[in-house]
Amino acid sequence: RWQHLPVKLLLQTCHLEWCCWRIIMTKLMEWLTGAVLILGPWSAVVTNTIQNEFTKQYYMEILLFPVFLVAVFGLVSIAVIAYRVYTFNDCQEAAEELQQQIKEAKADLAKKGLKLD
Repeated sequence: RWQHLPVKLLLQTCHLEWCCWRIIMTKLMEWLTGAVLILGPWSAVVTNTIQNEFTKQYYMEILLFPVFLVAVFGLVSIAVIAYRVYTFNDCQEAAEELQQQIKEAKADLAKKGLKLD
């Protein structure tokens, strides 16, 4: 029972470190990690560091792969923006409350001698 205690502590420590690493990873780091994971193998194929029949046969498609990714990213971004604009909620209560606050502020300023149109 006690023989396995250091192993359990080691595993728990690694798990906590992994958990903490994931928590502090910023969005920039996520994007850079994704870019390295995609562009690393791509650049190896383009510079002929990796050569096989597949890369020779589909060299042009592999060469244009980042352009395709940027185009897909743009289309998805446009779709997300269009969806969010379409589903944007009107807040009638908030608008009425704001109009009431404007009236109160104008009345308060009028009491103090400031004339507003």
